[in-house]
Amino acid sequence: MATRDHIWVLVLAAGEGQRVRQLTHDRRGQPAPKQYSLIDGQGTLLDFALGRAMRIAPPERIVPIVAAQHRQWWETALDTIPSHNVIVQPENRGTAAGILLPLLWIRHHDEVATVVVLPSDHVVDSEETLINSIDDAVRAVDQSNAPVILLGVEPTDVEDGYGWIVPCLHCDRFPCHVEFFREKPKADEADSLMRRGALLNSFIMVGGVQDFLGLYRQVLPQLWRPFEQLVTRQVDSSWVDSGLADFYHSIPCCDFSKDVLESAVDELWVSPVPPCGWSDLGTPERLEAHLRHRGTLDQKYSMAEGAAGCI
Repeated sequence: MATRDHIWVLVLAAGEGQRVRQLTHDRRGQPAPKQYSLIDGQGTLLDFALGRAMRIAPPERIVPIVAAQHRQWWETALDTIPSHNVIVQPENRGTAAGILLPLLWIRHHDEVATVVVLPSDHVVDSEETLINSIDDAVRAVDQSNAPVILLGVEPTDVEDGYGWIVPCLHCDRFPCHVEFFREKPKADEADSLMRRGALLNSFIMVGGVQDFLGLYRQVLPQLWRPFEQLVTRQVDSSWVDSGLADFYHSIPCCDFSKDVLESAVDELWVSPVPPCGWSDLGTPERLEAHLRHRGTLDQKYSMAEGAAGCI
């Protein structure tokens, strides 16, 4: 069983947030990826994600993955995290590579790590509810044969535009096996899924570092092999700081949800998060709804000001 000393948090902070980019602004009022945006007037989404991470593990076991082109935002935002923990991705080659690179770095430092994968572009009304659910998943990974657990948020309504996780049909207790995924179903199918007990895919995951890497080895060897060759050529972790730009040009572009999770569904478990006001703010509509809910909708966020140009 892993101890608290082996719990790590992988913070995903390399996304572009293109669909809402014209609606999200940094502290200077300039357009910025949503994780660096001052949405509620108090802190950025990354600030809140780091606060969430620090309730799970200390700074020395928090590993953010960021994009080289976003340095102007993350260089100061991550000043509470040891600089050698910050993994800089030279270019976007899909979410599969963006998760694999820091997983390998964590394995280099702790081969028995339990890893919490935490997106940095989410909001939640009840932090306590979410943290308690993550703690439950960590304990379940440590105490059961569940290698990788996905956290699914219990919906309060037929949510539009989300991915859904469907637990196995005979699930009588959680965590339980994942039966299948549905990505952004139409309203009538989403209603049917909700009645069956399906959960919204939060993209928050917990698992042993070796188990995560095992998924890549099993279902995405075309990405796993070049990464494994890269890290085994050197005895230290200097591969994170040098030679990555050329290497990234040579690897395939793969999506973690489609190419890893959906292809390894038999290996995955799901655990519920009770309704907690969670949203990933992935569309202009969700962002505006969140701002209205918080009473902070500002003219600069008005969808009429440029939402039509979002992709």
